[in-house]
Amino acid sequence: MRITAFHLAEQIDIKSLKANYTGMLLQENPSELFYWVDEVSYFYAFDFGVVVFGAMPDVEASKNLLFLQPFCVNLLPDKLQDDFDITLQAEEPLTFNFDNLTVPRMGPDVIRIAMLNLAQSVAMDFFAQRAQTLLSEVRRFTNQLETEGAIRISRKNMLRFIGSMLNSKNKVVENLYIFEGPDLTWEDEYLDRVHRGLARTFELSTRFKEIEYTFKIIEDNLAVFRELYLHRESSKLEWIIIALICIEVIDLILTRIF
Repeated sequence: MRITAFHLAEQIDIKSLKANYTGMLLQENPSELFYWVDEVSYFYAFDFGVVVFGAMPDVEASKNLLFLQPFCVNLLPDKLQDDFDITLQAEEPLTFNFDNLTVPRMGPDVIRIAMLNLAQSVAMDFFAQRAQTLLSEVRRFTNQLETEGAIRISRKNMLRFIGSMLNSKNKVVENLYIFEGPDLTWEDEYLDRVHRGLARTFELSTRFKEIEYTFKIIEDNLAVFRELYLHRESSKLEWIIIALICIEVIDLILTRIF
């Protein structure tokens, strides 16, 4: 079985999607929907903007992607995609490879866990790109600081940049549950092994820490920029006060003279 994940948007309206999507709903919670579409196909949607298709023909997957657009918030101009294969070999042990998984038994629960991990992996790619974009902006400002001794950025743009960074960081923390397996792994050792093995295969924990570290670097730089900006504003106020005092003194002198 081939499973394919797409990162379509910053968010998907799960509640509205549930009310309009036809299929056998196998699992649901406020942040995700897992469907059995037909005898062999599966569909998994997540509120952080990712959908995953399992054993679904390309034509049907394309139709589903078009159907999903009205339920997406802030569609991405270039959607991210990743594929992963699950192979059933009854006599073989559980084996994890770079782009495929070999299992001795396969059912909806195994497929769901594989689709969940692939969805998180694609979301990691998206947030890694977002973090690198923000880091590039930070480098631009630090280069200005090095070459010109000042940062040319308005208060509004500074606040926008800080908001963009905090928003991205919060979404990573809120939406990617990489440190806890789904509920169904708590009572089934086999499913827990599948989940943990896939999390290691996709290096979710390592990639999460890298993204978190990148955001920490950005946050530290922004703290410096903010201090420099406040110092610049404070200097402006000081010069304004000095100018007003000078005007008052000149006015007093002229009044005494005339």
